[in-house]
Amino acid sequence: MNLTGHTEKCVKSLANSNDRRRNGRSSYESKRWGYVIDPRSIVLNYTILTTGTVSVPDDGHVFTTVQVLMNGSLMDNIQNAMKLTNIEMKLGGSRSYYQSAGSMQGFELLNPDLTSVVPTTTFAVNMAPGWGYVANNLADLNARTTRVANAITNNYAGEQRSIPLGLMSGVGRMKQYLPIALLGELSLVLIVGSKGEVMFQNSNSADADFSLSNVSLEYDVVVPDARYMQLLQKIASDPSDAGINLPFESSIITAGASIATSSTLTENSVIVSRATNHLLRTHLVMIPSNALQSTAFPSQSAFTHAGTWSVQWRVGSQVYPQIAAAGDASMFNTALLAYGSCEQENGSVLNRALWGQNTSTATLGTAATFETAQISTGGTLRYCFADSFIPSYGFQTVKGAAQAETVDGISLAGASGSQLITTVVSASGQAVVPFVCLVALKFIRAQGAGVSIIGA
Repeated sequence: MNLTGHTEKCVKSLANSNDRRRNGRSSYESKRWGYVIDPRSIVLNYTILTTGTVSVPDDGHVFTTVQVLMNGSLMDNIQNAMKLTNIEMKLGGSRSYYQSAGSMQGFELLNPDLTSVVPTTTFAVNMAPGWGYVANNLADLNARTTRVANAITNNYAGEQRSIPLGLMSGVGRMKQYLPIALLGELSLVLIVGSKGEVMFQNSNSADADFSLSNVSLEYDVVVPDARYMQLLQKIASDPSDAGINLPFESSIITAGASIATSSTLTENSVIVSRATNHLLRTHLVMIPSNALQSTAFPSQSAFTHAGTWSVQWRVGSQVYPQIAAAGDASMFNTALLAYGSCEQENGSVLNRALWGQNTSTATLGTAATFETAQISTGGTLRYCFADSFIPSYGFQTVKGAAQAETVDGISLAGASGSQLITTVVSASGQAVVPFVCLVALKFIRAQGAGVSIIGA
């Protein structure tokens, strides 16, 4: 299967398909006896080949839209899917994961470990490029994504990537096995982004493009004992039974109205809607307005600080947190709480420099900065394009090291007419477009011989 760098659609089915299965019986035997799939094992493989002057793909994957369907019913419908993947990795992941496993999964822009230059002097060793120096990593990344086809790569040109479904959709983070024999076909619909959305080059060349080849799915199949499958069949088919109910995280990411430049702190509100009763967390990211479709800016992973002083969320008459998180350190710890605790060991991919970076797009193709963690206006260019400001809030009722609830979160539908208001106080040096992500629980329900998706 080949996909070009223009918007195309890729539909892959995980049930009754010819994709490689790591474990399990043959397709015929699986249909006969019934099998279950481990959602956390699902990965999407593809080889990306880039063209153009030192052009590289943005972090994450290349799909602007990711849809997951169960038996034809939408489980997850994610627009701006590349931004969501970078939010989950940067805030919910860790630097050690990004540097190691992430380098095989599409995360390379921040990682200096992948550069091939060997320091030749003591001074050079001491001044070796560090974390987040994006401009220094582009040449080596470009060399990998333009690697010529040969026998070693089975005549596929470019760089192979293998990204877990869990970094694209909450369906891939489900802890329960999916009994496909009872639930029906599980399908993925992937829409490839344009070159302006996918590609990045730190120059005025504007000749970047890409293509995909060798696209495939891999996943683990488990063939359970027949008696267990009979029990599941009974629960799912008996109309008097509660049925099989499987929760999963579903994400919606929506763009708000543009926030204008301001030399003084100004309050702006971003209003989004979702009729859910189980809102788990929300994220806010901002992208320069003039760089949304530009190859001269990594618009899927560079989330600008935009001179932000404080952030707060409102649901009905309730505000979260009670006193707005003000200042970078306060907003950062509040964001970590969205994933459980501000003292979690993985600590996220971010640090103070990346959190406070505001790369200027006044002259696209020429690196410049409005602010850094050290200077309010201007400053060093080292962290250009590594912007990673992701203010977030977790609405779980059980956090920290306590045993997590299977069903958690707050109701938007019952408290505020389904609206969440994000209030940002900032003095942005450039116009930005805010994107708000709402992560909520939905449920797969198999009851009375029928299958449905519950929740909004």
